[in-house]
Amino acid sequence: MLHLNDEPKLTGGPPAAGTDDQNTPIWKVLVFDSFCRDIVSTVLRVNDLRDNGITVHMLLEAQRTSIPDVPAVYFIQPKPENIKRLAEDLARDLYELYYVNFSSSLPRTLLEEFAVQTAATGTSHQIAQVYDQYLNFLCPEESMFSLHFPNTFESIHSPAMTDTAISSLIDRIVSALFSVLLTLKSVPTICAPRGNAAEMVATRLDAKLREHIMNSRQNLFAEGVEDIVAQSRRPVLVLLDRDIDLGSMLMHSWTYQALIHDLYNIKLNQIAITQTDNAGRKAKKTYDLSVSDSFWANNAALPFPEVAISIDEASNAFRREADEITRMGGVGSLDEVGGLDMGASTKQLQRAITSLPELTARKASIDMHMNIATSLLDSIKDRQLDVLFQMEEQMGRQTKATIIEAINDPEKKDLQDKLRLFVLFMLANEGLRQSDIDECEAALRAAGCDMAPLEYIHKLRSLNKMSSSIASPSVGTGGSGSGPGGAMGGSNDLLGKFSSISNRLAGFTDSSSLGSIFSGVRNLLPSRKQLPITRIVESAMAGKPAGASGIRSSVAAAGSASGGVSRMFEDFVHFDPKQARRGNLAGSNATAGPRSQAATESGSAQEAIVFVIGGGNYIEYQNLMEFAQRSTPRKHIVYGSTDIVSASDFLDQLTRLHQSTSSK
Repeated sequence: MLHLNDEPKLTGGPPAAGTDDQNTPIWKVLVFDSFCRDIVSTVLRVNDLRDNGITVHMLLEAQRTSIPDVPAVYFIQPKPENIKRLAEDLARDLYELYYVNFSSSLPRTLLEEFAVQTAATGTSHQIAQVYDQYLNFLCPEESMFSLHFPNTFESIHSPAMTDTAISSLIDRIVSALFSVLLTLKSVPTICAPRGNAAEMVATRLDAKLREHIMNSRQNLFAEGVEDIVAQSRRPVLVLLDRDIDLGSMLMHSWTYQALIHDLYNIKLNQIAITQTDNAGRKAKKTYDLSVSDSFWANNAALPFPEVAISIDEASNAFRREADEITRMGGVGSLDEVGGLDMGASTKQLQRAITSLPELTARKASIDMHMNIATSLLDSIKDRQLDVLFQMEEQMGRQTKATIIEAINDPEKKDLQDKLRLFVLFMLANEGLRQSDIDECEAALRAAGCDMAPLEYIHKLRSLNKMSSSIASPSVGTGGSGSGPGGAMGGSNDLLGKFSSISNRLAGFTDSSSLGSIFSGVRNLLPSRKQLPITRIVESAMAGKPAGASGIRSSVAAAGSASGGVSRMFEDFVHFDPKQARRGNLAGSNATAGPRSQAATESGSAQEAIVFVIGGGNYIEYQNLMEFAQRSTPRKHIVYGSTDIVSASDFLDQLTRLHQSTSSK
C-alpha cells in the first residue's frame, strides 16, 4: 500500500509504481483516520514510514494545508463521513494524485456516493487507485491479532444494547475476521459453542465465506500455486465467548510480556511508565515494544527472573564489546569513536566503527529493558505479586483461611489484587459453601474493595449457570512444587534477592553481575498448565471432546468443574464453508458433535485460529503458544480477540455492567 499497491522491484525488472527510475521511493503523504492510524502504528514507526517514502502522515480529521505536486496515500475506514472528507480534499485540490485504500470492503452504496461527489466537482481524474485492503485488524505479534473493539464484553452483556446494536457489532466482528482469513489465505472449518455471540459470528462468517467462494468473480482466497498449497492445510477456527473462562482475565502472571501488560497495559505495542529520577522528580516515559527488538522477541514469553538475568548478560556482553572498541580507538567512550579518522584507522578498527550503529541500537534496547525491569521490581515488591502468583499457581491447595489471611494482609496494598485472588479462588472451587463466600466477601468489604465486579460475576454465573474453572499445576510437571526446589521453597527470599536490582540496573558502570542476585530465583517458574481455552483448542484440533484424551488437569481433583469443558465442546456447532449446504436456511450446514465430516477425514488439524469474543490477554496467548511449541509435530496457532484487555480494564467493565444492571 505504501508503495502504491505495487510489488517491490525485481532484479532487472521495471521500476515499481512507488519508485522512480532508480527504484528510490517516491515521496508521498499518508492520510489516515484514527482507527487506521492505530493499525499502522502497531507495526510501523516513523523511521519505517520514512524508509517507505512517507514524509508526512496526518489524520483525516485534522486541518491540513495543500501540498501540491505530491501524491497522497489514503488509508481509511469505509464510512460516510470519511467519504465526505475525502471528496472535500479532492475539491480543495490538496494533493496531486489520490491513492485511496479502504481498511475493509467498500459497500456499493458508498462507492456510488463517492462517484457522485467527485463527478460533481470534476476531480475524479485525480483518483489514481481505489483498493479494498482488508486490513481492519491490529497485529501486535506475529501469531496474535486484535480487532481493536474496546469494551466488547460490556457491550454484549449491557441491557442498554438493542438487538440492532448487537447485530451491528456481530457484523463488524465478522467483517474483521473475514479480513484476517483473507490475509492468511485460509478458508477454515469453524466451530463455536451454542447459544451466544460466538454462534452468531460463526453462522454469519460461514455465510459470508460461502457467498464469496461461490459467487465472487474473483476468489481472493486462491490467487496462486502457493495459496493452493496453503488451502490443503486447512486450519480450524475456534470461536469462543469470554464467558467460557473469566478467570484467565484476572490471573496474575510471572512472564515478562504478560506482567508488563498487567501493570502498564500495553497499547499499540507501547507502554507508559512513571519513573522517579535521583532528584525525586517524576516523569512519564514511553517505550516501544517492537517485534523488531530481538531482545523483546526472545524474552517476552520467559519468566521475569530469567529475563532479568538475560538483561544482565546482554549488558555484560555489550560492555565487553564497547570496551574493546574504545581500547582499539584510544578513546574514552563510544561517543568519541564516531569522530575517528576512518582513513587513518586500521582495518580492525574500521570494522569496529562500522558496527557502531548496531551497538548503539543494542544499548538503547538494553537501557529500555533495564528501566522496565526496575519499574517492574518496584511494583512486585509493593504489591507482593510474587506471593499472589504462587498462590494462584497452587489454587487447588488454598483454603478459606489462606484467602482471608491474604485479604487482611496490610502488605498487599492493591485492592484489585485481593479481589482478583478471591474471584479465582471462587471459580476454582465450585462447591464452595455460601457461608465461606460470605465470610470472604466480608473481609473484602472491610479491606475497602469495590464489590461491584464480584456482584456482577455472581449475577452472570446465576443467569448462565456458568462453569468457569482455573487450571492448577499438573502433577509431576516440575518447577512449582512446595519442596525446597519449588516455588514455595524459593519464595521467602525472592524479594530479598530482588531488593538491590534497581541500583544494579541503573547503567553500565557497576561491574558486578546480576547473576549472583538471581541465583536460586530460577525455581520460581510458571508450571506447565493448560488454561480452559487451551484445552478446548486441543480438543478442537484433535476432533474429540476435551475429556476423551485424558488431558484433564489436576484441578479436577481439587474440586473444579473442568469436566464442563468436555461437556461444552460436545455441544459445539461446526461449519465447513466449502461443503455443499444442506437445506435452504442460513447456517443449516451446521453440525453438532466433535467435528464436521470433512475435517475428521483429514485427521487432526495442525493449524488453528482461536478467537475470543469479549476480550483476550497475553496469558492466554502465551499458554496457547506453549502448547503449540511442545506438540509433536509442532502445531501452528494464531490467537485473536476483540481487544487485548488488562485485568484492571476488565474489572472496570464488570463494574459498569453491575451498575447498569442494578439500575434496571
